[in-house]
Amino acid sequence: MKDYKTYMPGKTDLTDVTFILPLRIDSNERIENIDALIKYTFNHFKTVFKVLETDITRKYFPVFEPEGFHYEFIADNNEVFHRTRWINRLISMSNTPFMAIWDADAIAPPEHVIMAVEKLRKKHTVMSFPYVGRFYSCDKVSCDLFKKILDIEILMKRVPVMQLMHGYHSVGGAFIVNKEQYINAGGENENFYGWGPEDAERVKRLEILGLPIFYSPGVLFHLWHPMNKNSWFANEESEKLNRRELLRICRSEKVGVLLS
Repeated sequence: MKDYKTYMPGKTDLTDVTFILPLRIDSNERIENIDALIKYTFNHFKTVFKVLETDITRKYFPVFEPEGFHYEFIADNNEVFHRTRWINRLISMSNTPFMAIWDADAIAPPEHVIMAVEKLRKKHTVMSFPYVGRFYSCDKVSCDLFKKILDIEILMKRVPVMQLMHGYHSVGGAFIVNKEQYINAGGENENFYGWGPEDAERVKRLEILGLPIFYSPGVLFHLWHPMNKNSWFANEESEKLNRRELLRICRSEKVGVLLS
């Protein structure tokens, strides 16, 4: 039986996990954030990390490409970033049994990532969060210091003065799933177009299907960046359609009609 404790001194073996990140760059800060996330992840884990940038032109050029890192660019003239579609593509391109779906600006303490993965390995859950629902918004000064040193304690010490992104029960930013079971449950719901309530929908859908979800007793941090168009609804009509889709799923009682 494979020993998943450590791959090498200081690094935990997560080679059965693929971190996937659909990417659209709308500020220099997002570039800095994704660079920091990649370095931070590989500082702690031996793993696979796939970044898929989709845009009219390429804007991201990785400065750090360790073993296990993969980058791809796909030309996309759509002004709206169809994130759920690209997540599904990344899932289909990956070969590991577990998928960690990450935002470019999300940072989790490594011990809680490990705890979330262990629950999946032991088949205690289908979806696993590396935090308990508290997603903290970091100020620019704290973020700049973290990106230089990559020490999570910089952010942990600032928790008492940080604001929560979405109250005490956030389900966005980062989650890890059993790939096969998540695909069988519908994967990402591509009816969500652009920014919207897809985070809440995927949790509600798994609850309706009776699939277990685990929340690690930790926190998640959101690195600061300007709130540009990719951080808001594309337009009023898209907002209405996304909210209607969430309500449709919430009202569903039959498994077979959830994503039909």
